[in-house]
Amino acid sequence: MNSIRQAMSSKVFWICAAAFGLSVFLASVEAIAGAVQGLGEGGMLECGFHGYLVLEALSKNALLLALPILCALPYTASFVDDVKSGFIKEYLPRTTIAGYLRGKIAACGLSGGLVLVLGLLFAYGLSALVFAPMEAPLAEGEEAVPYFVELIRVLPLFFCSGAFWSLVGMTFAAMTKSKYMAYASPFIFYYILIILNERYFPSFYILYPKEWLAPGEYWPLGNWGVVLLLLELIALISLAFWIAAKRRIERL
Repeated sequence: MNSIRQAMSSKVFWICAAAFGLSVFLASVEAIAGAVQGLGEGGMLECGFHGYLVLEALSKNALLLALPILCALPYTASFVDDVKSGFIKEYLPRTTIAGYLRGKIAACGLSGGLVLVLGLLFAYGLSALVFAPMEAPLAEGEEAVPYFVELIRVLPLFFCSGAFWSLVGMTFAAMTKSKYMAYASPFIFYYILIILNERYFPSFYILYPKEWLAPGEYWPLGNWGVVLLLLELIALISLAFWIAAKRRIERL
């Protein structure tokens, strides 16, 4: 619980969540510019533009570039910091190694996932606040597109993806005892998988990070099939961290 509280209360966590939300707007510069131009000509925005803006940004490269960086910043270096500062030697007598490692895994996964989820909710709220008053009303007999419902449906994908990449960073940091690897390894491996898929193995979609965020119709169970895959990957990378961190602690 202490680790989770530490992760959730840090300024870096909230800054990264806000930065990911702002990345939505950076990824939608063209759409926003077009909307502003239309307003300047005396028109109104299409009904639901605020939701459309956010959902369209989810597949843009600018947002995907920010994802493995921002989810890794809040907590991936915490274990290495504890080891290098000597804090772990003072803390372990008050708990167990297993309890300490469970707390690190939970805090790292939650912080990485929630950075993305809170960032998207922040982006949607800000988009609604700014653009909804400028949208045209629904025409008679027309139904509103449930953009917010669509956003809620993809939040588990972003949460699990953020948790996984955050744990990747903490695992490689534990292996190398390097803060640089804590922040760099998620980004590096994220783009290695993308390059391998796009250049060499286009049919191997199961390990394609972009596919995890926008699954095709061929996925068994749809979005939940991706969630199950990511949960399995989270379990595997958590086990790898446990082994690496326990060995590191035993050498102290």
